[in-house]
Amino acid sequence: MRFRLFGVALLALTLFTIGIAIPASAASADESARLVKFFQNRFGTNLPPGTEITVKIDKTSALKGLQSGNFVIKTSDGQTQDVAFVASEDGKYVLVGSLGDTKKFEDTPIKGLKKGSIPMARGEFPIFVSADGQHMIVGNEIVSTKSFKESKLPGLKEGKFNMGNREVPLFVSTSGQYLILDVTGGGIYDSTIDPHKEAMEKISLENVPTKGAEEATVTVVEYSDFQCPFCKRGKDMLPELLKTYDGKIKIAYKQLPLRNHNWAMPAAIASVCAYQQGNDKFWEFHDMVFDNQKEIKLENSEETFKGYAKDLGLDPKKFDACLADEAVATRVNSEVEEAISIGVQSTPTFVVNGMIVQGANPDGLKSAIDLKLSEGS
Repeated sequence: MRFRLFGVALLALTLFTIGIAIPASAASADESARLVKFFQNRFGTNLPPGTEITVKIDKTSALKGLQSGNFVIKTSDGQTQDVAFVASEDGKYVLVGSLGDTKKFEDTPIKGLKKGSIPMARGEFPIFVSADGQHMIVGNEIVSTKSFKESKLPGLKEGKFNMGNREVPLFVSTSGQYLILDVTGGGIYDSTIDPHKEAMEKISLENVPTKGAEEATVTVVEYSDFQCPFCKRGKDMLPELLKTYDGKIKIAYKQLPLRNHNWAMPAAIASVCAYQQGNDKFWEFHDMVFDNQKEIKLENSEETFKGYAKDLGLDPKKFDACLADEAVATRVNSEVEEAISIGVQSTPTFVVNGMIVQGANPDGLKSAIDLKLSEGS
């Protein structure tokens, strides 16, 4: 069993088979609560609703100055998965991954070269390590750990290797004996930083289209692209979401037209122009574009959007003047820059009081909303 903890590309990269066996001890109540909170904040939207998270910690580790442990993930139907991690002694810095000992790798016919493996969703991914631990063969790439830099965790250097079109972080002990594959792709996390508060401080909610309860404690910010087919799914999710959380949430729409979608930018500009004539007019225009998404082409987009404006009773002169206003395109671009600044890279992406939920993922959205409602934030 695998949970959607770490995204499609890294989902299969779990733990080293040669992880060191260390008897786990119970964490203190404060430390356990802090680490559970960290895990929820970073990865909670990839877990099914009703999932319970507990922590097992061992204060000792094969590496001096580190502690190791497991996040124990249990779903409402009783399925469980352990997610290994190492952390600094004070628990501030956390790296999700299992500590592996290359001394337990097998010898190969090539002198000084040992072989181990990383378990994948389909089979195993082999890795070869030189006797001194300074060179590795990962896939088709030779990786030199001499170029690795010191990390925030004592005794560990960090570098990367290529897997397909993605760089995967890899950590190696100073001696070269121990390896940790970063299964999240996020590197070493500072568990004392609230990533949600940090994200919300970068998001402007002034003068943007909204739906739901204006005074709601939970705000769902959607970054979307009118030409994106998955964003159409996101649009179709909103009515049920607003019904389920009636009076409890507010949804705000932000623009993120992707460069590979040729009429997404004109649609974004046109939607801003609809919004200038009323919040409700924006949502009517929003629905009309998504509902007719397959019929819209770049060559007929301007005429099409002007037709929608007329059908919705918008003032045609104001709408046309707005389409020609460079300030509107500037506004759209500023929202794109905002999205990038908080780590949004795809559409649709929802940000729930700072908690990022990628894709048209209703379960992830509900998990995030439920968590934020329970916090009273």
